[in-house]
Amino acid sequence: MSDDLKTKVLDAFRQKSTGDKKMYYIKDVVRWLPDEDRHAIQTVVKELLDEDVLRYWSSGSSTYLMLAECFPKEEGPCSP
Repeated sequence: MSDDLKTKVLDAFRQKSTGDKKMYYIKDVVRWLPDEDRHAIQTVVKELLDEDVLRYWSSGSSTYLMLAECFPKEEGPCSP
């Protein structure tokens, strides 16, 4: 189940990150997958952070999640 949910979370991130917005709150991720358990999503997101697939980005007052490949300090497929 965890691998299936990981795939769903990553697919959702990739789909949502095709536009201008690349950073999301955990509540956004939970909203994308309404049929899944909130705690299971949070656990999968933590695993993806540990695997460096997702990264935290902080503006100083807010902390967001984003794909590591879209992280602003690196060149990647999400760069303008």
